[in-house]
Amino acid sequence: MDADTKGKLAARLADWSHLLLAAHLMMLHVLAFGGWKIPAVRLLWVAALGLFLIWQPFVAGERRISLQQGAVLFVVALGSTWILGPWLLLIWCGALAAAIGGRVLWTERRGERTGYLLALGYVIGVTIFGVVPEISPKVVLDPLPRDAFLRLMPFLLPLLLVFPARAPQRRAGDAFDLFYGMLVFLVLAVFVLGALAYMLVGGVDYVEALFSTSLTMAGALLVVAWSWNPRAGFSGVGSAVSRYLLSVGMPLEQWLVQLAEENEREADPAAFLRAVMGRLQSMPWVVGSSWEAAGVAGESGERTAFSHQHQATNFSLAVYFRVPPSPSMRWHVEWLLRLAAEFYLVKRQTHELQRMSYLQAVYETGSRVTHDVKNLLQSMQGLCYAAAQPGDPAQLAGLLGKQLPLITERLRVTLEKLQTPLAERGELVPADEWWRRLRARYATSDLTWRGGPAADERLPANLFDSVAENLLQNALAKRQRHPGLGIEVSFVAGALSVADDGSPLAPPLAAAILHEPVDSEDGLGIGLYHAARQADAAGYALALSENRPGRVVFSLSVRH
Repeated sequence: MDADTKGKLAARLADWSHLLLAAHLMMLHVLAFGGWKIPAVRLLWVAALGLFLIWQPFVAGERRISLQQGAVLFVVALGSTWILGPWLLLIWCGALAAAIGGRVLWTERRGERTGYLLALGYVIGVTIFGVVPEISPKVVLDPLPRDAFLRLMPFLLPLLLVFPARAPQRRAGDAFDLFYGMLVFLVLAVFVLGALAYMLVGGVDYVEALFSTSLTMAGALLVVAWSWNPRAGFSGVGSAVSRYLLSVGMPLEQWLVQLAEENEREADPAAFLRAVMGRLQSMPWVVGSSWEAAGVAGESGERTAFSHQHQATNFSLAVYFRVPPSPSMRWHVEWLLRLAAEFYLVKRQTHELQRMSYLQAVYETGSRVTHDVKNLLQSMQGLCYAAAQPGDPAQLAGLLGKQLPLITERLRVTLEKLQTPLAERGELVPADEWWRRLRARYATSDLTWRGGPAADERLPANLFDSVAENLLQNALAKRQRHPGLGIEVSFVAGALSVADDGSPLAPPLAAAILHEPVDSEDGLGIGLYHAARQADAAGYALALSENRPGRVVFSLSVRH
């Protein structure tokens, strides 16, 4: 038989795991019921070991073994065959029951799980009816017929084939629960040894000892099951054990409290990470830690050969142990480091957002100042144009005497904005005085003025100056493109409005002009956007109240 054929046969046998298990149990049955005494029948033990090696849930059964491994297996098989007896069979039955029981929890299909439970019951039957009576002549099954168990029990093995275990993507190395398998082994050992002890101490026969031990074990398991997960009263032993296994000496809640404390105490992300890694060193099984993040590296304690690292984008954390850590400890430390990493990332993002907010405030203030300077330059260009025209010198001097102090005052306010970008507040001035100065600045611009503020009304001068300059400069620029455009400025009921009788704004432009920077033919495209944000911060609202042919109106009013 060539190597490919052997590999295919091994793979096919590994797929039919219940067939292998049934064959192994059949050979174990023959050996347990006295077959171990016959030298020729002892050879079945070697075949049973081979079937078990293909079936076992620890290593893939179709895997090829090396020559050295084959030699070790040969020596083990030969030695166990030589010393084969009831006690070896008893230990083997316990180990086999543990292997089957440890695999039950990994099965997802009900039929497969039923098959494993049937095999587990068969192993227990072989143990108490076949192996234990072979240990001592005092262990007698009377009045139960042992020969009947010898002949009739094998007829249960074909039932295993009714529940085939052919999981399509089962990984043999993972399909075993060590804790559950050890529990099954210990329960079976306590049951068998307890029956023998009860028989010898109590002076009763084996069958009565089995019955009494079964009741005692059932009651004990019932109490353990109830205390493990009770339905009322307290959380149960299972909750305490799970909490201990998951905490490994440091509850998760305590770690979260420490992270929160350091998060409030340290504002700098690097200082927070240094403090958190120092907290980890207080654990008894940690001797040192190191970290590297955002170009800053540090360490505390001492480095050892036993470490666990957590890698993430642009930073890494490492913890050094006193002794080699177990998988559960590594899992626990990984979660602690992940929580610390998440807190660090949030703090670093918060730090970046604060820096970006400051830069954005500086940028927006600078852009507003730039726009104000542009408006001042346009006002000065208008004065220069008026000065260049022929006319009465006294009238020109009066115009310059009125406008230059206003321009100087506006320039001073603009420089104050640049000096305090995060604390721009408007000074409240009498509304009628502000309205009079605005009309004086644009006295030569051929504008229609309507209405006016009340005598005792006050308004934020910086806000109204910025909005009025932007609206009027935009309207005057539109008049240059459309000569003869009429512009009306009104102040009615505390609201400032600038209207023109030209063409309306396009719908996309009308929807975006007060909410984001836009493309502009005459300016930077940010004047009205910043004016709207400045109005919103001061409790006002700048809106495009009308937008139709012959009537385009922008209005500034108190936000309701």
